[in-house]
Amino acid sequence: MKDLSIFVDESGDFGEYNYNCPYYIVTFVIHEQDNSIEEQINKLNLRFNISNSNIPAMHTAPLIRREEMYRHYDIKERKALFSTFFHFTRKVGIKYKNIVVDKKHKTAIDMNMDISKQLSNFVKENLSYFQNFDKIITYYDNGQNQLANILVSVFSSWFHEKFEYRVVSPYDYKLFQAADFICTLSLIEHKKLCGQTFTKSEQFFFGSYRNLKINYLKHLKKLEFQG
Repeated sequence: MKDLSIFVDESGDFGEYNYNCPYYIVTFVIHEQDNSIEEQINKLNLRFNISNSNIPAMHTAPLIRREEMYRHYDIKERKALFSTFFHFTRKVGIKYKNIVVDKKHKTAIDMNMDISKQLSNFVKENLSYFQNFDKIITYYDNGQNQLANILVSVFSSWFHEKFEYRVVSPYDYKLFQAADFICTLSLIEHKKLCGQTFTKSEQFFFGSYRNLKINYLKHLKKLEFQG
């Protein structure tokens, strides 16, 4: 059996437009299961242990904002965790696809239609690639029912019996955490491109948008799915 894993995470919600949260972004991390990532995960876990981290999973936005499990970590420690996971994401052999929706002037129904259309077009344009696999397994934490329904509806209509949907915990899969990592940075990028300034936490963590772009975004762009 030749299986394809798709890990899904989102940023934003289906609520009313808010200037501080103008976009809804869905990130799909795509991994061919023939490509074993056990060695990379072992190295990642080892590096986290060496840094004396008790973090069970990467959650990028709270890391940047020094919230939740990261509130006792100083900037040097948080940047080290960020850098370690960034290099893991670059080298683990994944590709990703972002779906971006500008929420301005859109209702929840409009967003549903927009996301469904973008996802269906993505599958259609790359159908020959997806047809190479015997099973296509989508992993999502069911964080938002609206998105879960879209995933099941679109993927099942295209892949039929090949499609499998699994509800997972972010703590169980490093590639789910990679989807969260990419999605978070993509949201920061799109907010900046539409004229917003960094938050205080983002300014403190990255220094400038130029630093973010040169050190991280340009490297992540190389992982974008090309079929």
